Amino acid sequence: MAAIPIWKDKIVEITGTSVQFRVYDSANSISLYQGVAHAKPGESSVKIRVNDICADYLVNALPTLTDRTFTSFALPSFVVQKYSGGSWSTIETIQFYNDWSYDYGASPSDLSCPINGRVDDRMFILFSGKEMSSLSASYHKTNGTSSSRTITLSSTPATGTGAFKADAVSNVDRITIKSRTYYLAGSCFKYALYYVNAFGGWDQFLLEGNDMMTDEVTRHIREVEYSNILLVNRGMDNYVNEIKKTLTLHSGFLTDDQASRMHHLLNSPLVYLCLIYSGDMIPVIMKTNTCEYKTFSNQGNKMVNYTMQVEIAQNRIRR
Repeated sequence: MAAIPIWKDKIVEITGTSVQFRVYDSANSISLYQGVAHAKPGESSVKIRVNDICADYLVNALPTLTDRTFTSFALPSFVVQKYSGGSWSTIETIQFYNDWSYDYGASPSDLSCPINGRVDDRMFILFSGKEMSSLSASYHKTNGTSSSRTITLSSTPATGTGAFKADAVSNVDRITIKSRTYYLAGSCFKYALYYVNAFGGWDQFLLEGNDMMTDEVTRHIREVEYSNILLVNRGMDNYVNEIKKTLTLHSGFLTDDQASRMHHLLNSPLVYLCLIYSGDMIPVIMKTNTCEYKTFSNQGNKMVNYTMQVEIAQNRIRR
């Protein structure tokens, strides 16, 4: 069964002017939604748009970050059923994948769409693909030779994300995975962002500009009984502080073509901050609420760069 993009309306037609139906997860024997649908006046069948029902059950978890590992996408089968004569009968079975691109012309098999393909030598390169029969990376060395490294897929066709360590082969300047090329930029960078792009695949973006970390503190204060006989006695108690930790990050310079793909990151609902020196992945929320489609010309004939702000997606307090 071929999975279809979740953004594209999927209409299921069921004969009858009033129909009891459900969307059923057969793998887990769970009814995800059940209701009654009515046909429009003058029509002899009901038409049900199932996208919103199914969207909440598409999970895009952070892939396993180990060299040459593959993490399959969770692609549940949504079974649309009609209740009649005391039993449920199947009308249609559907699979969606987490594509929110609204791109009518695209039907990509390569779900990764890197902004500029630059990576720190210490990073993992994530590559997502749909219905793949194999997954290999070509490591191109500075002396003009190359070597191939392959991920063994447990079953095919496979839809999911593979991870390759950028420095698994020495003296490499670029790595090619199917139609995408990644360029090794050295090992002197601090942060990268890993995120789900508009096609539902995973990508990474190396932050090559300056950064600034900020703590926004909300102080909770209460008045307490005290005696002013001693100067050190306290009349107000700061009993807890809530801390929002944010980082302001800069992209480095981009070409017009690279900048045209920044929306994949800036509009993403699922982003992780990678501390490159340790490999730690911290969940963050993208706080930048506008995505400008910058070009060299609309920036006054200046090179394009982006400033973005992320907030660590964890509650932190001081007592």
